[in-house]
Amino acid sequence: MSRAVIDPTALAGRAIDTLRGLVGRNDRPAGEDVARAGRWLVVTVYRQPDDVRTQVDGSGPLSGMRNEIELTIRPAPGDKGTELAARPTAPDEGSVDARRRLRAALRETKSILECGEVVEPSRPGSSHPGPAGQVLRVATRRAWGEGRL
Repeated sequence: MSRAVIDPTALAGRAIDTLRGLVGRNDRPAGEDVARAGRWLVVTVYRQPDDVRTQVDGSGPLSGMRNEIELTIRPAPGDKGTELAARPTAPDEGSVDARRRLRAALRETKSILECGEVVEPSRPGSSHPGPAGQVLRVATRRAWGEGRL
């Protein structure tokens, strides 16, 4: 009777490759990352374009970033409100922090226009003092500048 021999190193390597695939490892060349950094971030706001222009040009969250971003306001398809699109134009447009700030400002602007205030997750996200509660608090704080708009 023959027995199959499993190489633990090969098995570990396959497991790591599988996990990297699930997490979405970035294998693109550096030039493509810079191109992605200049992409537009777009939100649809359920308000008329004039209302959106007033908020953006006034004292809203995006007004403080006007020198660092390119901004367009246009009617959304199907009469569904207004599309507000922005992208960084500053020299550090590839910076993750600049995109997070812009994403958070777009979310805050949308929230103010549709609800009258910035709607945030209930506080505290977790009152548990242990490691799981700490991880949840960090994830909740960081989520505002990440994810889909």
